[in-house]
Amino acid sequence: MSTETELKFQIPAAAREALRAEVNAAGGQPLRLQARYFDTAERALAAAGMALRLRREGERWVQTLKGRGDGVMKRLEHEVALDEAEPALDLSRHDGTPAGAALRRALGDAQPQPTFETDVHRTVLRLQQADALIELALDEGVLRAGAAAAELCELEYELLQGPVQALLALAGEGVLRHGLWLDVRSKAERGERLARGIAVVPPLRLEPESLDTALRQLLANACELADGLGGDEHLEALREAVDAALRAEALLPVATALQALREQLDAVAAHPEAERLPAAGELLRAPGFNRLALELLGAAQG
Repeated sequence: MSTETELKFQIPAAAREALRAEVNAAGGQPLRLQARYFDTAERALAAAGMALRLRREGERWVQTLKGRGDGVMKRLEHEVALDEAEPALDLSRHDGTPAGAALRRALGDAQPQPTFETDVHRTVLRLQQADALIELALDEGVLRAGAAAAELCELEYELLQGPVQALLALAGEGVLRHGLWLDVRSKAERGERLARGIAVVPPLRLEPESLDTALRQLLANACELADGLGGDEHLEALREAVDAALRAEALLPVATALQALREQLDAVAAHPEAERLPAAGELLRAPGFNRLALELLGAAQG
């Protein structure tokens, strides 16, 4: 079982050509990824925060189980490389690991079935940043669930070694240069919504027991609003999360910026109804908010 530390960003349409050219010019390598995701009819794995997939990565196949990690940036992962040309899903590949035990508990006696697929053209670039090694993955492709489809165009930053602050700094450069906006929803979450025909999800509200829960609530609701999928309840949940973050002692260095964000959100909430949510989306896609989000993640690391 390993832990991956990564951040994912959506790429504005106007920035895609320039970003693609930049990654290719720096030596990015192409890789096609074709994945099939599995769950039960009752969506037991999604409810447990887990994702199970078979993926063809170029010429090899890999079976991967992912689960929630510690904080927004981290996810648990157990990966098994396969020798077969067209492998079938085999749950026993994860047996004998904590991930496998969690998988068996979540499934019970149910058998997972295919729920959706992804077909992605990835461009991979590894960058040495002082004492850190960071992998960029530019993903362009599609999610498919039956006749339904949704476009994918994302940039992932994964920390392979070194301090988290190096990852945050490099991501911050991308935010400033290309207008990237932070998205905490995984491909598995987006695919699950597509498969179930869910366009809008309820706002996330957590008990504000820690800085981590405040950030999870803040970023989850922010990305729904940034994507044009949130409503007034998401905006209110976001404002509540900002208040909770302001109460966290660890955030004193960024308290002034947080207070300014709270005032901006109050101003947005006072807009006429027809203008309120578009104004919220514009604010939350802007570099100012996304740079602040990265600062908050850094503060949460201690």
